[in-house]
Amino acid sequence: ANTDAIMEMVALDIRQKKPNRILMVPELVSHTTERTLARVGGDSASLYAEVLSFTRLVRRVAEQEHFPLEECLDKGGRVVAMAAATRMLHSKLKAYASVETRPEFLTDMLDAVDEFKRCTITSDDLMAASKQTEGSLAQKLEELALIYETYNAICTRGKKDPRDQMTWLLEQLEAGSFAQKHTFYFDAFPDFSRQHMDIVHHLICNAPEVVISLNC
Repeated sequence: ANTDAIMEMVALDIRQKKPNRILMVPELVSHTTERTLARVGGDSASLYAEVLSFTRLVRRVAEQEHFPLEECLDKGGRVVAMAAATRMLHSKLKAYASVETRPEFLTDMLDAVDEFKRCTITSDDLMAASKQTEGSLAQKLEELALIYETYNAICTRGKKDPRDQMTWLLEQLEAGSFAQKHTFYFDAFPDFSRQHMDIVHHLICNAPEVVISLNC
């Protein structure tokens, strides 16, 4: 019912020839949604509305605002960057000294980095948390902060971590006028990460209109 209501709103905009409509959906349903929009909007749908995921919005903003889209590390590159970070910190690691070079530890660290970035937790946040506790937990938090900071530093000197794309997107939205020129509809999202919430907040504050469909 939510999707039908959103589709009817977008279709009405198309019939009234209102341009710059963006329907935001999760990546997994983007192609299905494009077909549905073409069916309900008719032959002229693409002239007034488009379907984007957050990942595709990155490319769309880069194209319209003429910002260079930086290359990102692939899965193997991220592992290599994390291995380099732990090697650089070898003399400082105590809690993780026995596992720092193991592939499963590097993979676990990348999973942790994913979670930190989705929740917009910084290395400074981890370091501050380490000072508020004691014992082995304090040691682990401090070393996590060091590894996270060093990994990020390596990424800034080469290809970017793909989990930074949403942070980059928000920065470009804030620097440009993309939000002000478009009306946004959101549908089919079960939830939003903190990174996504920051983007949605910016759109709500700057776009002419934002419609969000949620099941609750």
